[in-house]
Amino acid sequence: MSVPRSVIGALLSVCTVGFGITTGVLVKEVSSEVSVVTTLFYRFLFSLPLLISFGLLTRGRQFMQINQKKTLFFRVLFGFSGICFWFLSVRTMPLGQATALFQSSVIFVTLLSPLLLGERVGIYRWCAVLTGMMGVIVVTDPFSGDLTHYALFGVMAAMSGAVLAILLRRLGRSDAPASVAIWYNLIGFLVISVVVMLFPINFVIYSGTTLHQLIALGVVASFLQILLTSSYRYADAVVISSMRYLQMPLSGLVGYFMFAEIMTTTEITGAAIIIGSCLVIVWRALVRGRAAQSSVSSNS
Repeated sequence: MSVPRSVIGALLSVCTVGFGITTGVLVKEVSSEVSVVTTLFYRFLFSLPLLISFGLLTRGRQFMQINQKKTLFFRVLFGFSGICFWFLSVRTMPLGQATALFQSSVIFVTLLSPLLLGERVGIYRWCAVLTGMMGVIVVTDPFSGDLTHYALFGVMAAMSGAVLAILLRRLGRSDAPASVAIWYNLIGFLVISVVVMLFPINFVIYSGTTLHQLIALGVVASFLQILLTSSYRYADAVVISSMRYLQMPLSGLVGYFMFAEIMTTTEITGAAIIIGSCLVIVWRALVRGRAAQSSVSSNS
């Protein structure tokens, strides 16, 4: 008996959640002794072998072919800034709080889509955006007087992730995700290598447990991108987006048991508001998608 494609897509999505949490855990574990520059260097370096192998397997000799070179440039730019802000937020904030802020990127995608994609956003999604922004404010608590640049790292990671999601939509129209991932990681590795050469004081060659953790970070990152790419072949984007919000509460639990991190009631409330608003946005996208399909079917 064959397994339904939707079930395979859902299982792959659950795996991406697990690998996403694992990435945060590894970044947090090495943060006490490894600089951000060194962490990024190892992450890009050890993600390339698997990604290139995946590209060769799925695309053959065309594994490096890209049609939208200008869009790829901005994908690399915002992807690189997003991962830098994400790593900085995970290193300095509770894992659950950092994840909640990062996952709020869906809110910013909805906010930017009318400007960058020309999409129409209805009243339900606008209300969800405003509610989600309130959730971000609750999580960061900017009026308490204790707001630090650490919380801003999480917000900037979400904003970079929102622009990145829009750019990936454009690239997905004519370019293979595997090729895009290879170019992004390759350029990221070259850029961080230049930084290491210019500022060698920030780079250290590690061994033992730390080296194993840094290698694992690159391997996990490559699996995360491969599984995310593969999941879109089996399930609707709305289903995948819904599954990813499992990462928020699970990250909070992992942070509590592994790092003794305790989120305040205010942070938990804000995270719940963000989750709720994002799910409303995903639900409206599903409704609009089904309405569009029904319209096409009735006209054909």
